[in-house]
Amino acid sequence: MNATNPTTLRVVLVADPGLPTEIARNLAYDLPDLLQQQTPKTDWQVLMVTAPLITDEQVDVSGMVGSVRPHLHGLDWDIGVFLTDLPRRAGLSPVSAEVSPADHVALISLPALGSLRLHRRAAQAVLSVVGSLSSGGTHTGGPARRRSQVIGRRTPGAPLDPTADGPVPERYIVPSPRGMLHLIAGMVRANRPWRLFTALSRALAGVFATAAYGMINNTAWQIAASLDTWRQFLVTVLSVLALTAWIIVDHKLWERPDGDLPRALSRLYNLVTSLTIGLGVLFLYAVLFVVLNAVAALLLSPSVLDQALAHRPTVTDYLALSWFVTSLAMIGGAFGSGLEDDGTVHNAAYGRRQRSRREQQKSSEADPGAGRADS
Repeated sequence: MNATNPTTLRVVLVADPGLPTEIARNLAYDLPDLLQQQTPKTDWQVLMVTAPLITDEQVDVSGMVGSVRPHLHGLDWDIGVFLTDLPRRAGLSPVSAEVSPADHVALISLPALGSLRLHRRAAQAVLSVVGSLSSGGTHTGGPARRRSQVIGRRTPGAPLDPTADGPVPERYIVPSPRGMLHLIAGMVRANRPWRLFTALSRALAGVFATAAYGMINNTAWQIAASLDTWRQFLVTVLSVLALTAWIIVDHKLWERPDGDLPRALSRLYNLVTSLTIGLGVLFLYAVLFVVLNAVAALLLSPSVLDQALAHRPTVTDYLALSWFVTSLAMIGGAFGSGLEDDGTVHNAAYGRRQRSRREQQKSSEADPGAGRADS
């Protein structure tokens, strides 16, 4: 960190690739004005750097400086704020933020902020930690109250890593069980499950091919008309679970505990991966159901269905057909997803992302200019 004019403070936002970078890039434009409103007598400059944080969840914020320092080479900065999608915990309570006045750095774990209004909550969290660092770590009533609302309760406590040396950072936690719900929802949000829809292109081919066949098959029409609502619902659940499980197993997204991954963390990762894939599949299911209803109304005339069903079709018959064929198509999609390149869905698993980060770190060590800075 280099000293600058006392009336000017330079803030560098260091963000993980993906959602943290997206949030940090937006903040880089808005943060100077927001900080100016909070501290009118200081001129603020903000720089944004994308750099993978290659650490485990137990490392303290001061220990993160070393992992990103190569990306900050040649940059002038006074305060560093790390934005990561890495989940961090103190016992059972998620850690939302850590502030190290001695290092002039802070770490914000986005998953602990939850999934709703994430951009706004992240901005408020950054304002809080920057305000704390720029004031030398002192806490006034107003900012302290804002911090407690956004990033949780301050706990001086022991370091997350018992082997860490140096001052203990100020830590903010979101108490359980609300904190764990925030953490899980935030991790799923960071995975951006809606993007899975376009990533599984070959699975989509299998889904739509099966759906097309089902829509023109009179046996499917008869089965759909004979199923009760609860059976339709059961078929829906089983088909969504089948495609979700197939994607996880076929792409080897299930994490097993080992020396680098504790059992508790592997369970958390697996839960989040299952929810992410499941939500992506449900999104696909909903889109396909709407499309098939439109196709059935357009192409299947009542006279055609009348012959197969032995009665005049109603709106309920059309909905039942689309519902059954959608469930059937999910099974066909499972076979299509087996042809998909693993790289298209690995970001849905935190463990895979951590391994990817380590590989990127090795590349960046060979090429010190690998980090990307945005002003």
